[in-house]
Amino acid sequence: MRLWDNAGALKRINNGLYVLVVLSLLAAAVVWMMNSPYFPIKSVKIDGQLQRLDAAQLQQTAQRHIRGNIFKADLHAAREAFEALPWVAEVEIRRMWPDTVQIQVSERQPVARWEGGGLVDSEGRAFDAPTDEPFPVFSGATGARKIMVEEYDRFRAILEPTGLKIERLDYGQRAARTLTLDNGLVLRLGRLDAESRLRRFVQAWHEVLHSRADSVRYVDLRYKDGFAVRYRSGEETPAVPEQAASAAHPHGDAEP
Repeated sequence: MRLWDNAGALKRINNGLYVLVVLSLLAAAVVWMMNSPYFPIKSVKIDGQLQRLDAAQLQQTAQRHIRGNIFKADLHAAREAFEALPWVAEVEIRRMWPDTVQIQVSERQPVARWEGGGLVDSEGRAFDAPTDEPFPVFSGATGARKIMVEEYDRFRAILEPTGLKIERLDYGQRAARTLTLDNGLVLRLGRLDAESRLRRFVQAWHEVLHSRADSVRYVDLRYKDGFAVRYRSGEETPAVPEQAASAAHPHGDAEP
């Protein structure tokens, strides 16, 4: 049987050609729209709760990377340019028909300075940005940044009743924590039960230590049921049990 005598085959060929023509027209329409002068970007909107980012710098970045036809604008390259700005944490860019590009910017929230240079944000990520703002100093292994941020927030909340601020958080070997407060007092929390040990200090601060704060050099809280105090003169008291106001020996040695 000849092909032109097969009605079913001719119908399938006809349908295939029809689909091919439609697809070709659609492709041509897409190419035309992407290169057409009739769909220019007329507005770029930048939103976000911005405190440290320079609005003028954001606008300049947008002007360099988001222009021309709304369909052809390279939003991926624009996103990379925004993410390269020091204070930008995240950015979302989308087209809004017919002529607008909307940019949603999330700003980094700095928590501390990293010893050796740079800042640490609220997600535990390191970054470099110019600022004269005072921040506590973090020191430790780079992989510990996130947990240091989380613990810093909890430590700060525990200390709030004392009015004391954390100036430095050291994460030593085997995750031993040491806090330096804004009055110069050093708290050795050790590796275990750091939060409960800090609560023990807060209690002792109100009961025993506040009146002697000027003469205290550091408080060693690495004991099971008390703490030891070293004075600036070099004198060291025995550890103080948790619920006592006078000095007494603790049970056991300090955590190594």
